[in-house]
This record gives sequence, structure tokens and C-alpha cells, in this order.
Amino acid sequence: MFNIDISEVTSVFAGLTHLTGSEASNYAPVIKSAKAYFERLFLRDIADSAEKELAEYACACKAFLEYTVLMAATPKTYSTQSGGIFAKVAENKSVVSAECLYRNACAALPRGLIRDDGFIFEGTEG
Repeated sequence: MFNIDISEVTSVFAGLTHLTGSEASNYAPVIKSAKAYFERLFLRDIADSAEKELAEYACACKAFLEYTVLMAATPKTYSTQSGGIFAKVAENKSVVSAECLYRNACAALPRGLIRDDGFIFEGTEG
């Protein structure tokens, strides 16, 4: 039986976010929350190392999605050369892209490993 390794998820998360290992560790609660959420989706145990690697990647994508939503909701403050200050909210395109990445990572998992977590056509298999 294989389990998701939080250090591997953190490493993949750091790669997706382009953060250093120490910067990524600042988001440990986000990563742990994504891991707990993702583990609730399992219908069976992870069978081998290949499934484990895919599951860790999908879990990191879930954490990346949460991180992206957090960054999009955080206004960015900028100053101009003349001393003015303004705030800019991040583009929502990054959130849509992160969600697409997460959905694709889940779709790459072997059939029957996780339950559906929100696809529109859940349960329509013939």
C-alpha cells in the first residue's frame, strides 16, 4: 500500500508555483489541506509507485489551485515614480488555468482510484 508523501507534494507544488522550498513551506497549511481533501476522494488504496506519483501530482495541482485563488484574491499594491500608490487585483485567467491543470491531473489518474469531485456528468457511465 502506498500513501501520498507530503514532501513530494510540496516539491511539486514548489515547481508549479516557482517558489523556493522555504517559500513553499510557508504554504504548508494550504498543501496539507489539499492533501486531506484529495485523500477523501480515494475509492481504493494506491496500488503502485506509478499511481502514487500521479496522485501526488494531482494533489499538488489541488494545492496550486488553492494558492492561485489566494493570490488572485490578494490585491497587489504598486507605487508610481511620482509617489502615487494603486492596487491591482490579479487576473482571473490564472485561476481558470490552475483549475484546468487540476482537472487534467485528476483525469490522468487510473479509473476507479478517486471518486468524482464535481464533474458535471458524474454517474452517467453506461
